Amino acid sequence: MKRTYWIALAAVFFLSLSPVTSASPVCGDRAKVIDSLNAKYAEEPVAVGVTANGGVIEVLKSPHGESWTILFTYPTGPTCLVASGEAWQELEAKISGPGA
Repeated sequence: MKRTYWIALAAVFFLSLSPVTSASPVCGDRAKVIDSLNAKYAEEPVAVGVTANGGVIEVLKSPHGESWTILFTYPTGPTCLVASGEAWQELEAKISGPGA
């Protein structure tokens, strides 16, 4: 749960830094988007989080991290591609504080 929270928080943070462009977002039916990413890149969901407005952030990655995609599904329906890239790496969680 903690990892999902941090992934979603990082995605929202980086989205807020993105420059505004005139390109339309790539959006569609969630099932079709997931199926397409799986068929083309063998990507599958590995993390998910719910935003304050009821939307859903998902991270998908290929089996060995060759490719990854971040999706946002609006509460009203469409799923949109937020970001995609290569060379996804898992970070080891570092726990600090009392009792760690």
